[in-house]
Amino acid sequence: MCANTIAQLLEEFASRPVSAGRALGELLARDRRQFFHAAVEALKSGARTPAHTHLLNLLIENDLLAEALASPLRFSLEEAIEFFNLIARMDPLLDAKLARWLLRHLREEPSGRAASALRILRILEQTSVADRLRPMLVQLLRFPDPAIRSKVALLLGRSTQDVRWALADPDPRVRANATEALWGSNARDARQTLWGLARDSNQRVVGNALLGLYKLGEPAAAEELAAMSRHPSAKHRATAAWAMGQTLDGGFREHLRRLEGDPDENVRRNARLALARMAPRPALEPAEREAPQAA
Repeated sequence: MCANTIAQLLEEFASRPVSAGRALGELLARDRRQFFHAAVEALKSGARTPAHTHLLNLLIENDLLAEALASPLRFSLEEAIEFFNLIARMDPLLDAKLARWLLRHLREEPSGRAASALRILRILEQTSVADRLRPMLVQLLRFPDPAIRSKVALLLGRSTQDVRWALADPDPRVRANATEALWGSNARDARQTLWGLARDSNQRVVGNALLGLYKLGEPAAAEELAAMSRHPSAKHRATAAWAMGQTLDGGFREHLRRLEGDPDENVRRNARLALARMAPRPALEPAEREAPQAA
């Protein structure tokens, strides 16, 4: 009944927005769960009428949208991203509203809401350019949870293309994600910053920095990755194998074959995975290349 009532009210909204809007609010107050499910189905149509915008605002203002996107029981991550992209066409500031909800959510109960916060950050990572989120991201960096801070570091680094602040962060996950944010960067100081990060004590930071330098066309990055593959630390060798695989550069095959015989299991596994990524795909037979003909 709720779905049919909402559909009817959406149709009536153009002619009597005040009464139809009030009726929608009363439906929400009566049964939040049922209202949410019916509203989502209505919004999935992709319609961008004033009525659908009002419906979306009801979900936002009553925290229903953010709570649902944060819950894997309501949406898978892929479904949440798809739905977010659909409704963001109605509200270009939706990413900022979601980030503000996240800040309030964490301030109310910082210790018990990390999983929800991380999920929202993953959605924003895939859907937002993050520029207008910068002030909120800076505030999120102050939260003690390292997983949250490392994800924020990635978003903030992509937004500012300046991660020099991360060089002194004590958490290697923050430094590693900030380093990843510079992959493909055209920022003037990106190379200098990445070379500084390539001297980090943590293997993941070093691997991300060298991969970033490789992506920027730095010839010395390949030599550094080769040297890293001979590092006394198995963690460094494993990271070097992973980074080589990400480049898809066949020039690393000799190093990876050597690492396949490494004493450490993680190194061997990463080397095998990297070589598999580089393996040429088998050519299709002529019959497989041709599209099937209609009967």
